[in-house]
Amino acid sequence: MVEPVAAARAADGPPPEGWFAGPVDAFAAPLFAELDDRISGMAGLASDEREVLREATREALRRTLQLRLNRVLLLELRAAALAGDLPGTDPSARWDAFLRQASAPGFSETLHRRYPALRRRAFASGRLLTEGALELGARLAADRRAVAGLLGGDPGPLRALELARGDTHNGGRAVALLVFETSRVMYKPRPVEVDAALRSFLAAVPGAEDLGVPRVVVRDGYGWAEHLDHRYCRGEAELARFYRALGGWLAVMRLLGGTDLHAENLVAHGPVPAVVDAEALFTPDVEVPPSGRGDAVDRAARTIRNTVLRTGILPLRTDGYALAGVDLSAAGGLPGQQPQIRVPVITDGGRDTARMEIAAVDLPPAGNHPSPEPVLIRHWDQVLTGFDGLTAALAELDAGGGLDALLRVFDGCLVRRIRRPTQTYTDIGRMLWHPASLHDPDAALARARDILHRNALAAPGAPREPAVIDQEIADLLVGDIPAFGERVDGQRLDAFLAGWRRADLTRERDTIRSALVGAYLNERRLPDRVRTPARAPHVEDLDRRRRTLAAQAVRTVCEAAVRGADATATWISPVLTDYGWAVRPLGADLYTGQGGVALALAEYQREQRAGRADPVAGVESVLAGTLEVLSATEDTTPTRQLGGFTGVASQVWTWAALHRLLGTPGLLDRARARAALLTPEAIAEDRALDVLSGVAGAVVPLLDLAELTGEERWLEAAAEAGRHLERTVVVDDRGARWSTAMFPEGIGGFAHGATGAGWALTRLALSSAGSPADRRRWYELGTLAHDFEESLYTPEAGAWVDARIGGDVDHPTAWCHGSTGIGLAALDLHRRTGDPRHLDTALRSGPAGLREGFGWSHTLCHGDLGLWELLHHLRDLKGYEGPSAAQADAELITGIEQRGPVGGLAKEAFAPGLLPGLSGAVHHLLRMHPDARLSSPLLLAHPERPDTT
Repeated sequence: MVEPVAAARAADGPPPEGWFAGPVDAFAAPLFAELDDRISGMAGLASDEREVLREATREALRRTLQLRLNRVLLLELRAAALAGDLPGTDPSARWDAFLRQASAPGFSETLHRRYPALRRRAFASGRLLTEGALELGARLAADRRAVAGLLGGDPGPLRALELARGDTHNGGRAVALLVFETSRVMYKPRPVEVDAALRSFLAAVPGAEDLGVPRVVVRDGYGWAEHLDHRYCRGEAELARFYRALGGWLAVMRLLGGTDLHAENLVAHGPVPAVVDAEALFTPDVEVPPSGRGDAVDRAARTIRNTVLRTGILPLRTDGYALAGVDLSAAGGLPGQQPQIRVPVITDGGRDTARMEIAAVDLPPAGNHPSPEPVLIRHWDQVLTGFDGLTAALAELDAGGGLDALLRVFDGCLVRRIRRPTQTYTDIGRMLWHPASLHDPDAALARARDILHRNALAAPGAPREPAVIDQEIADLLVGDIPAFGERVDGQRLDAFLAGWRRADLTRERDTIRSALVGAYLNERRLPDRVRTPARAPHVEDLDRRRRTLAAQAVRTVCEAAVRGADATATWISPVLTDYGWAVRPLGADLYTGQGGVALALAEYQREQRAGRADPVAGVESVLAGTLEVLSATEDTTPTRQLGGFTGVASQVWTWAALHRLLGTPGLLDRARARAALLTPEAIAEDRALDVLSGVAGAVVPLLDLAELTGEERWLEAAAEAGRHLERTVVVDDRGARWSTAMFPEGIGGFAHGATGAGWALTRLALSSAGSPADRRRWYELGTLAHDFEESLYTPEAGAWVDARIGGDVDHPTAWCHGSTGIGLAALDLHRRTGDPRHLDTALRSGPAGLREGFGWSHTLCHGDLGLWELLHHLRDLKGYEGPSAAQADAELITGIEQRGPVGGLAKEAFAPGLLPGLSGAVHHLLRMHPDARLSSPLLLAHPERPDTT
């Protein structure tokens, strides 16, 4: 396990050998001497090859020991500086003095007295690394003829060797790269029978020619593999081949139970995606305890665990601290779409003030992409084509009785079973090498055992037996990542073949479509914008057609639900999480979650009873199951965001809306309970800030709850949200904006930018929250936010420019980013204030939206439904120039009849959510009836007058 400690310096950075090369060399001198003694008599290698092995081993020892000693040496540096023990007139001179002291012969003994576990552990891990390197050398000497056969001839003498660049397992052993005179080869200190079996299997599958697996030489417990270098594709034809083959890998790994196929285990070798580490095959599903959210959620989660998403090939964002939001997948990890990761770094190196800090750094690139700027959207259909093609080929083999026989090549192979995430081991290993742990090793070991035990209680499949945990700790103490292996037998092969035969291929394809959105940090490049206007839109029989479409849409939502034995209901879909998009059961939010679907179902039930919607069987039952899951999810799963669409405030608003729709006892109490979570402490910690997920989105739901209940406490909570927006605002000559976690540059627009925050502050200023002085400040700040949005308006384009760094659309027209959201906010504020500036903004937003017009997706967030809503409110204003109500209705309804409803995420991927999916279409088709009195989620607005039907 190589600890990811980087070195950061403001000026010229660390020296190539590291900041503490001298002290580390002195500390490791006994290890170097042992290495020299043993390598000098090694047979089978030429003298220059022994020198290559010696230098590579020394370099690996230096690198790994320095990473493990960094914290100790920094602590000793600080102590010496504070004690005045470092001569010198400036920080650099005192640094040099410390290096001299730490390189002196007696310093190692000082470390041994202060950190009793240090020398023993460091020397144990160093000796294992040395042993592994010498073992490599002996195996090379014995297998040189076989290696030459693998490479197609004598490669010449060994010229270079890269050791311990990845995780070590099984006593300091790690994959190594050997560079000969004419070629390269990989050394794998593990059994490679499974690699050979995979290559043999693929050779018998028609159409699998572009699925690469390195040729291997199989030896007892280890092997040699050809080195497949990373190479970009040449042109579109090769790119198409690559992505078809990637889809083929999904088909193959769906059968073989492949997992852990992340970016480092798949190399783009021109048009061939090559799996270079296929040891995690036939991975069984783990037994997961009930979630407490309902049987539907458990069934949905189990379904997802057994789809192609488990392979690691498809885009998927990770949770956790260090790698939060990172996409490590073989298909994803796109340039410009990865968050920075948090790692320990040495700051102020070269001075006596050097220290360890946590900093955000870029994730190093892998070799998984076939082009420098991969555009997955353009090639994703090829992935589906490849999946369908190889699935059909496997099915044909199975129909002829040949697939079962082919699978027997894996019988007896040793495969790896990943029982804990590597990051868990890395974090615990870092703790065990901390100076405090080295000073008091017994306490550290007890802490490590406790952490691993508690991790096992929370992580299904993780070992919890004390003896196994003790072995894991023993591995970590010498720098290894624990590895678990199992032999594949006929029973397991039968089980996987039977599971593959039962696979729901429609679900698999939808998972592949849906996973595309996970490659992107946010909606900057989604969806693939292709305009398809309605052909010959007509106004005949609009209401009947509206009712038919609404019934079809709600029926689709109900039929797609995953139902539990307890009658609960949820859906599998791309959802917007704290760390980006992910395919999973719906969460408890309004935007893509259970709350939005529940709202649409409740609205349909209400409109059906009022005679404005056609009867659809099952709506009441699915609604009840949806509300059960929504409540249970809120109760069991913390909601980290606060905002009005993806956070706690969205739940407040949803329950209030459901209270108005259903009148069921207890709904308003749930709104109160969720609002109680919006404490001053939670508000003060918010960094999202925007309407979608931050405190700006909490203002209006809290004001609404105060009006609904007559309770003053919610006004004070809303005021606290306003004060937090005051504390975090950036004001300059352009106006006011907010540097958010998602968009640190500070942008315009409603969902994520200044328009939404300014709207919230103005709404707050118009309420009775706070003092008169507070309300004046909020109103002025709302005006400054309007000024910033106005600074983005381009008269030549007649629209607002996109201020997002890296945005692909110059003048977006959506609700989330663009003229629709800007116009709706302006309309709301004009109605409430009469301010002519808001009227002017609103009237400009209509032509800005109509510049692109209808024909995009049928979504509220960034499609035709949002534009219809904007035009609907503009139509009564003097100066409106746009389609009539009938024309807009005809355009929308005809478009849905002809192509949809089309979601806004990933082409045909099913998305039931309210803002980007089908529930939004249900809501909107109901809202189009002139007598409907339904909430408008785009402005978190409730009906202006009660529906007495």
